[in-house]
Amino acid sequence: MTAVLILAFSVLALVQFAISQWRMIWLTTANQPLSDSLRAATGIEAETIGPNDFGKLLGLCDELSPSLTKVTPWLGEVRGYYRVVERLEAVCRSIQPAISAWASGEMKICSRYVAVLLDQNLALDLDERAAVRST
Repeated sequence: MTAVLILAFSVLALVQFAISQWRMIWLTTANQPLSDSLRAATGIEAETIGPNDFGKLLGLCDELSPSLTKVTPWLGEVRGYYRVVERLEAVCRSIQPAISAWASGEMKICSRYVAVLLDQNLALDLDERAAVRST
């Protein structure tokens, strides 16, 4: 019985660590500065990215960089997390405003994550085009 309890606590600790590690990776990415090329290509100001821009930014990813959604690590997971948090926010909007505010902040971070990925991909595309022109 003691061994089962130790195993259960160990598994829970491992899952908690994995979730924390995953969250820190995409939070670090989301906090990177955005360049002016994102605004020029999409018309979205970096300061005005909000929780409801997630779908628009994903659509722009598909439009401007179709391969981005397939090759980018964690984008699928962040998309799933966004959907779960979006539903939670909708349910708690009138019942629990504090949870709704937290969920809205999480959705904004997810939107910012997609914006940073799109910005980085646009910068890589510009660099590749410049390299082709110079050769």
